[in-house]
Amino acid sequence: MNTRNAFISALLLILSISAAPTPLIAVSSAVKSQMDYVFTLNHIREIRVIVDNFGDDEQKKQFEDIKSLFNRASEEFYAQNFVSSYEKYYNLKERLSVLMGTIADMYIKRSQDILDSTSKASFDILVNYSKDGPMARYFRKPFNPLEDVKPYKEEEYHFFHSRETIERYLRGGYKNLQDARNLLADPDLEVIKAKKNKTSANLDFMINHYASAVENCRLAKQYGIEIHKMIKVHQIGDIQRKYNLAGATLEPVFDDRIPEEFKVDANDNIKLIYSVEKERLVRKNSDKR
Repeated sequence: MNTRNAFISALLLILSISAAPTPLIAVSSAVKSQMDYVFTLNHIREIRVIVDNFGDDEQKKQFEDIKSLFNRASEEFYAQNFVSSYEKYYNLKERLSVLMGTIADMYIKRSQDILDSTSKASFDILVNYSKDGPMARYFRKPFNPLEDVKPYKEEEYHFFHSRETIERYLRGGYKNLQDARNLLADPDLEVIKAKKNKTSANLDFMINHYASAVENCRLAKQYGIEIHKMIKVHQIGDIQRKYNLAGATLEPVFDDRIPEEFKVDANDNIKLIYSVEKERLVRKNSDKR
């Protein structure tokens, strides 16, 4: 009896050991494929508006290829061919990391351009509109509208109040730009980029780094755009009359305080497609005729 029990126990142990690897591998592949499906889908959704707004012909082609790879990988995933789908998602992420790298570099440049376009006017405001500066004395000086000539413009008075906000935006914009640069200069990222054979986790790390740099750049650009809007805050009424708009909040496509070359960035920051917004502007102008 003891011999029989020992034999049964040994047999069960052997069967459990031999059977264990198959479900473990299947579960592991399924989980990895599920994670890759969610990961790649989220990033493809995010960069779709970016490619629409800024992509050149090559980047648009790369994006179409990436979408095709995603379709094929996801078909395998839906069919529960998890090993095959995992391999296809890996190839997809290789292509995605390259595209995201070029997008991040482009966002760095555009962020720099927007912030630099505001810096001279911003620093002039910081210098000229301190509460103890000479311009403040002119604003406090009694004024006779019949005899005196104003040494200042009425629309500039708000700079005494908005000066600190402009300085905060300028500081925040350049800090976020530097944060984006630091992400791209991360030593760990450099090591992974130099690896000949990257793991799937390596590719995730690269893509997430590039995506974080893009988000930092969006913040940097928005700070610069807000400075442009603040400097020309006196134009709001004219813009509302021009486009027959109600309410104090102006959508970027109608906000002429934003330089035309940066309106695409203002729309992209809130994840709107600039070409679609321009069509709205055309229709609005047509309705006024």
